[in-house]
Amino acid sequence: MTTDPKLVVIFLRGGCDGLALLSPASDPDFIAARPADLRSLREGDGAGFQIKHDLADIDFRLHAQAGALAELYAAGDLSLIHACGLTEATRSHFEAEARMERSAQSGNAEGGWLGRWLKAQGTFADLPAIAVGTALPGSLEGSEAAVAAELGNLILAQGHWLSPALRARIAAGFGNHGPVQASMQQLLTLSDMISGRIWSDADQAIRPYVPAVDYPQDNPLSPPLMTVAQTFKLGMGTRLATVDMDGWDTHVRQAGDFGNNVRHLSAALMAFWRDLGPMQADTSVVVMTEFGRRLRANEGAGTDHGRGGVMMVLGPQAKGGRMLGRWPGLTNDVLEEGADLAVTTDYRQPLAELLGAHMGTRDISTVFPGFAPTPLGLFG
Repeated sequence: MTTDPKLVVIFLRGGCDGLALLSPASDPDFIAARPADLRSLREGDGAGFQIKHDLADIDFRLHAQAGALAELYAAGDLSLIHACGLTEATRSHFEAEARMERSAQSGNAEGGWLGRWLKAQGTFADLPAIAVGTALPGSLEGSEAAVAAELGNLILAQGHWLSPALRARIAAGFGNHGPVQASMQQLLTLSDMISGRIWSDADQAIRPYVPAVDYPQDNPLSPPLMTVAQTFKLGMGTRLATVDMDGWDTHVRQAGDFGNNVRHLSAALMAFWRDLGPMQADTSVVVMTEFGRRLRANEGAGTDHGRGGVMMVLGPQAKGGRMLGRWPGLTNDVLEEGADLAVTTDYRQPLAELLGAHMGTRDISTVFPGFAPTPLGLFG
C-alpha cells in the first residue's frame, strides 16, 4: 500500500456516451447503428486512437479528442472498464446518480459510499475530504469530515478581517449551544488552518497557486482539478476529493458538444496528473458516470439514456494499459432490452478494488454492504 494514499473521484454527470468515448470501431452492428460523427472511426479526420487490448477481437478506439487519455493508457497509467454500470436498470439521472452515490443494497446503510469510508476510518486531522463545488455529492454524505468548497472560499475567518469580538460570537454560535455552535467552531478552525497555509501576511493577500504545469485555458475542469492539486500539496491530510463535470446529457447535436467535453476531460486530467509530480505514486483517480447511452442514434443527431458505460482508473498502483471486464457485444440477442449495451461489470467492483488495494480498506462490506465482489484484476 502507498503512503498516505489519495483517491480522486470525477463524476461525469448526464450520462457519458461510453460507446462514443471508447468505440468498438470495427463492430459491424455499431457501424450500422450510428452515423460516422457519433463513433470513433478507423481512418480519416474522425479517426480515434487505437488501443492495445486482449478483451475481444475488435478494434477499440478512444475518441479523436482523447489524445491525452490515449497517451496515459499507452504509458500504462490508465485502465478502461467498458460495459460498466448499475446492475439494476434505470434511465433516470436522479435515480441512477443517487443509487451510485449511496452504493448500498442494504436499507440500513446510511450516507454515501465515501461518507461510510470516512466514518469507518475514525478521527481525522485537518481536511480529510474535499468536494470541489458548492455542495457535497451524495457519495460524501454521512461524514462530518468532508467539506464542500473551493479552496479560496474557505478563508472566511481570516483574523485580519474579523474583530476578536465577532470571532468570539461566531465561535459561540451566537448563543446557540447545539449544532450551530459546533458547525461554526469547525468552520473557524478549518478556515484558520487553511489560511495559515495560503495567506501572506507580507502581501495581506492569498498566495496564488502556481501549478507545476500549465492547465488548459477555458476548460471547465481545470479550476477544480487545480484546487484538488493545491489541496494535496498543502499537506492537510486530504485523502479524498470529488469533482463533478456536467454536460454529458447529449440528446441532440451530440457530436460537437461531446467532442468538446472529451477534449476538456482529456486535457485537464493530463495537466492535473503532471501537476502532481511525485504525488502520482500516492494518488488514484476514478472517472465514472451514471449510465451510458443507447446504441442507436436518435432523430436529433444524439443518443438517449442507455445502460452500460465506461469507467476509467488512473494511477501507477493499478496495472494500467488494459481494458478490463467482459465485452458483451452489440448483436440484437445480447443487447439489454434490445437497445442498450449490457452491463457486465458492477460499477462497485472497480471502486471496491480501489478502496481495498489502494486505500488499504480491509473490510469492504463497511462501504458496500450487501455487495459480493468479483475481482477484475485491476491491481494485478
